[in-house]
This record gives sequence, C-alpha cells and structure tokens, in this order.
Amino acid sequence: MNKLQLTLFISLVVTLGCILVSMRLMKGNKPEETEPYAPKFCQFEIIQTTCPEVSGLCLAPDGVGLLAASDEDGVYYIAPDGTTTPFYTEKNLDCEGVTVNPATGDVYYIVERKQELRRLRGPEYNQSELLFVFEDVGLHTNSGLEGVAWYRDDILFVGNQKRPSLLMQYSLQENRILSGCLTQTSEIADLCYDPVRDVLWVMDSDACTINLCTTEGEILQSWPVPYIANAEAVCVDHARGCLWIGDDTTSRIFKMEFEGL
Repeated sequence: MNKLQLTLFISLVVTLGCILVSMRLMKGNKPEETEPYAPKFCQFEIIQTTCPEVSGLCLAPDGVGLLAASDEDGVYYIAPDGTTTPFYTEKNLDCEGVTVNPATGDVYYIVERKQELRRLRGPEYNQSELLFVFEDVGLHTNSGLEGVAWYRDDILFVGNQKRPSLLMQYSLQENRILSGCLTQTSEIADLCYDPVRDVLWVMDSDACTINLCTTEGEILQSWPVPYIANAEAVCVDHARGCLWIGDDTTSRIFKMEFEGL
C-alpha cells in the first residue's frame, strides 16, 4: 500500500468513525415519549358553605379561599373551612360564573338571561362595570351564560349553557368575541382553564360529569359524579391537588383529590 492509498484508507476510517459516533449521539438524544395527561381520581371531602346556589367557582384573589358565583344574588368568598361571606352581592343578581385576572386581581362575572360580562376592579371590588353583552345566544333565557374562565393575553373563555353549548373566546382589549365552537359535552355548567396543563375543565350538570377537555371543547376524559345533586361549578387547585366542585342544590363544595393533577 503506497502513501496515497494509506492516506485515503485512514480518511475513510475516520469518516466512518465520525458517522457512527453521530448516530449514537442522535440515538442517545432522542426525546423520551411522554405519557398523555391522565389524572387519577382518589377521594373527596365535603365542605358545607352558606353560599346560596353555588353556580361557579374560582380561586380568590388572595390565593387562599374561593370565590363562588351565586345565581341568587352575586359573588361570595368561601374560606377553606367553608366559612362564607358576601364578596359582591345585589338583589336578584343571576350570577352564574366567576373568574379572576391573576395579574391584577380584578374579578369578572357573568349574568344569565341578561347575557352580561361584568368586572369588579380590585382591591375595592365595590363597583360593577358592564363590559359586554352576548346578544347572539341565550338572551332572556335560562340556558344562557353559565361559565367564564381567565385564559391568557386578556382573553376569557365564556360558555353558553345549551341550545347551543357554545364555547367562546372573548377579548377584553378588542371588546369582541374572537371565536366560538360547540363542545362535546351536553351542556356547559361551568368552566375552568388550567394554565399548567393548557386544558379546560368543563362541568356538565345534565350528564353529572366532570370533563377534562381541550381548549376547543373536545372531551379527553370524564368522571361521573352521581353523588352530587346538581354539580354546576368547577375550579382546579394545583396547590391542594384537587378540583373544587360546587353543588347548586345543597350549597356544598366537594374537594375532589386527584393524583397527577
């Protein structure tokens, strides 16, 4: 073998070696396949409140308690032990859903039949401001707005209960509905967006189910809750590893503990 042949041979060996090393590195760096998000229900605890007709739930601005929408007269604060105090109430205020801007602490709630979205600015929370009227669905009916949830970038999810069960995105900045789609649930009794998992929790009181959904309303997983008389409220709470479910009939809230929430 002359010098030229030897040089070519060495170059070939080095090139093949580099290729093998690269292939091994690529194989080693291949991302592991992640399992789909599938929380497992463990157990529940019942907490009695004095909020009349719990129809919506969200984490309170103080990060400790809950805000509950009452379809009798407005919004209530519920402490972890169930102690209940009025947060913002008016006579005959058919409040069906409530949510909080996590950055400002402002509270947003919806009024059925009137199909109104309203805001309570913090930290006083003593003046209600009309933001928008959803005139195209549910106006003057008992099948109108039932759920509202903070999404992101000043956008809210707003749910119309049924006929149709319409999931809408509403922009606070543009003061208009950005989109709307039908859900796979038989109705929307309440909504809660989970920013950790980028999913929606949808309460369906007709079917007596808690539903884990995509942000387009597609059902990923459901849990029947026949032991809750009229489940109309849902709130995800990662700090406590649970969902809070509100019973419109008994004023109870259920702490539903999940593994892998």
